[in-house]
Amino acid sequence: MTADEAVVRRIRVRSAWIGAGLAAAAFLFGWRRGVSLTICAAVVIFSFLVFEKLTGRLVAPGGKGKIRALFPLLLVTAVSVGLLVVALRWKGFDPIAGFAGLSAVVLAIAGEIFER
Repeated sequence: MTADEAVVRRIRVRSAWIGAGLAAAAFLFGWRRGVSLTICAAVVIFSFLVFEKLTGRLVAPGGKGKIRALFPLLLVTAVSVGLLVVALRWKGFDPIAGFAGLSAVVLAIAGEIFER
């Protein structure tokens, strides 16, 4: 495992833990806040994972750049965007909790920066 792969792995794990912790805290303030934060955290974490896999497939020497190889990643991205649109149109959506959920990966990256 290269140093770059180790950093991405730590960010991936840290973002999942941060998202779970934020979601648990949000559920203490109400189920609508918990659901709003969980949906937004899931969208941003899945988007980070898709971005990681997509760049790995496009940059890898001899990588499969065919649409068939990229289709699952594009499908996950479309589902994530669709879920976010549904959440934003939901009358009970809490924008503050949603914003906190969207910051899960950002907090994980900031943790990696300050760890160095």
